[in-house]
Amino acid sequence: MDLAALMQLPPGGLEVALLVLVRVSALFVFAPVFGNTAIPMRVRVAGAVIIGLLLTPMALAGPRPDLSTPYLLTVAVASELAVGLTLGFVASMFFHGVTFAGYLLGLQMGFGMNTLYDPATRNQSTELGVLLTLVATVAFMASNAHHWLLAAVWRSFKSVPLGTFVPNGPIAEKIVLATAGIYDVALTIMLPITGVILVVELALAILNRVIPQMNVFSIGTGAKILIGLTALSATLPLMGNTFDILIDRLSRQLIEFF
Repeated sequence: MDLAALMQLPPGGLEVALLVLVRVSALFVFAPVFGNTAIPMRVRVAGAVIIGLLLTPMALAGPRPDLSTPYLLTVAVASELAVGLTLGFVASMFFHGVTFAGYLLGLQMGFGMNTLYDPATRNQSTELGVLLTLVATVAFMASNAHHWLLAAVWRSFKSVPLGTFVPNGPIAEKIVLATAGIYDVALTIMLPITGVILVVELALAILNRVIPQMNVFSIGTGAKILIGLTALSATLPLMGNTFDILIDRLSRQLIEFF
């Protein structure tokens, strides 16, 4: 008994299931939460296989690509890789913006020389970047944005049938806009705290002019850290609404991407 018969798939269904699995697996490469390296590889692979099997019946009901030759099969696999990677890349821009905000805040406060490995983005980040990323991950899960990500994959099979994705100008424009959204997210998160730190730096500059004998540099480093962390503690409870707005915008962007 072959694998297609074991899975009770119609003729050609095994190739369709393979393409669905390729799209879902490619999504898991960049996708937030699902692609987090803190999750064991076996769990991520199992999750991709389960989701792929659940989406296979819908893909079988839609149009199927011509897979009669190895070349056509290779083109279809490349097409599915592009769809999954594109969705995962767009979804990860929100977390890159949050990490970027934490990195810039760390530089302003004086944490620029200390870096940590951030498992969510797989990059080096400051302590504030890791903290904000963890808060964003909790907000992402609490807002059910991971459900919207799966819904975007489900909808992509209707908008982009198997093996039909062709990169074009509108898709490239949307990817560029999603990348530019990193700065939008970062500025939205960091502006209140940055304003406080700028006021502190202005006060230190005035103090340096009034009392030149004072070592403002050594005083300013500790003052910026203390006041910056105080401002972060005061604004952190208010970031929930900000994250809700940003994640809701991301969810709608994912659903409407294709």
